[in-house]
This record gives sequence, C-alpha cells and structure tokens, in this order.
Amino acid sequence: MEVPPGVFHPKIYFSTPIFIEFLSNSDFSGKKILDIGTGSGALALFAAKNGATATAIDINPAAVETARKNAAANYLQLAVFQSNMFENLPPQWFDFILINPPFYPKNPKSASDHAFFAGENHEYFEKLFAHLPNFCHRETQVFMILSEDCDFEKIQNVAVGFGQNLAVIFQKKKWGERLFVAKINHIET
Repeated sequence: MEVPPGVFHPKIYFSTPIFIEFLSNSDFSGKKILDIGTGSGALALFAAKNGATATAIDINPAAVETARKNAAANYLQLAVFQSNMFENLPPQWFDFILINPPFYPKNPKSASDHAFFAGENHEYFEKLFAHLPNFCHRETQVFMILSEDCDFEKIQNVAVGFGQNLAVIFQKKKWGERLFVAKINHIET
C-alpha cells in the first residue's frame, strides 16, 4: 500500500490495524460500507476485499488520490469522494459506517491536519453526529475507533446532543496507548 507524506499512514499509527483486527469478524459480503476520513483507503479496501461495496470520503485531496491509487493497485472497486464530511457524498444508506476520526481539540491549518485535529471545540463531531443519521437505515452498524488521548466524555456529550451514544465494545493496548472501538447507537425516544 502506497502512502505519501501528508496522508494518514496506517502502519505508523496503530488505530487502523487495531480497527481492522476488530472488523475481521464482520460479514461485509454484499454490504454497502462508508469509510469516513479514509486516508490511504485501508479500511475501505479491507471491506471491499471482503465482499463489500465500498465508498470512501476524505477532505484531503492527497488522501483521495492515494485511496484511488491503492484501490487500483489492489484491483478493487472503491468509490472515493473528496468531501468535508458528507458534503459531496450522494444521498444513500450504508450497512456499515467506519470512522477513524481526528480528536485533538485544535483547528486544522492544512489538509493533512484534518486527520488529527477536530476543531477547538470538537466541531468535527458536531458535524458528524448532526448528519450521520441521514446515511443510516435501521440496521446500519456504525463503528468509531478512538484513543485514550481523546476527550471521550466531550465526544459522548456531543453525540447525546444529537440523539446518539457511544458504547465501547472493543479495546486494545499497543505500545502504551489504549485504543478502543465504540459502536454508535441511535437513542430511542
């Protein structure tokens, strides 16, 4: 897999391999998946390799180009859109939505910064949780990987404000950092 400078590298940061380890028991066959913030395309390509119809979005033009090149190099079909969250994504529902989000509270200053910084007040999560339901049907499974370095309580509060909650369902420690996968659920009212 080719990953140029300025694109989130799945071998340097442990979140992607740990997320793939968690997803390895998922049945993607015939399912539609969305990879939000695809970076190199690793998660979308993993799902496509396992039978999914995969769509990937990223705000970083270099990441979009990288995901397309990696899909072609692996002879996999992957629809890739340059999009600030859902802005350029055609309306549709997905069976799985996979999110490896930025979570540090700082405003991104460059395209590559969007992989790490969620805005001073976590604006990324406000946008995510506000629009996420528009791409989910009743059975959609939404998974997000986070690190112990994030402000989980703040992210959870933003989710709850938009009628969703995060339930930690998997965790793993790698080189002193605990990463965990949360399932995002709609709160029934």
